[in-house]
Amino acid sequence: MTYLVAIREVSDEGLEEEGLPTEIKAVLADSQDVMPKELPKQLPPKREVDHAIGLKPRAKLPAKAPYRMALPELEELQKQLKDLLNAGFIQPSKAPYGSPVLFQRKSDGSL
Repeated sequence: MTYLVAIREVSDEGLEEEGLPTEIKAVLADSQDVMPKELPKQLPPKREVDHAIGLKPRAKLPAKAPYRMALPELEELQKQLKDLLNAGFIQPSKAPYGSPVLFQRKSDGSL
């Protein structure tokens, strides 16, 4: 059995537009105001429609163990949840459902 491995250095510079079709570049340029570099510090104004996810009554919950997290990831999750709660972006929930959280390290190595 033989394996071939190719290793090359990847930088973040120029990746955003390198090799993208002209149509995609145009959409990205037109949508810059929708995708800010920094998230806003407050929620947008209240609108006429509130969105909700309707759950089926008495539906069976999926049985799956939660993902394990490394201590630095758990600390970052707790920090971000606290910040989002304090800013009013999220609120505590008593729902029987949860959602996995996956972290991707930034180019500077931070979470």
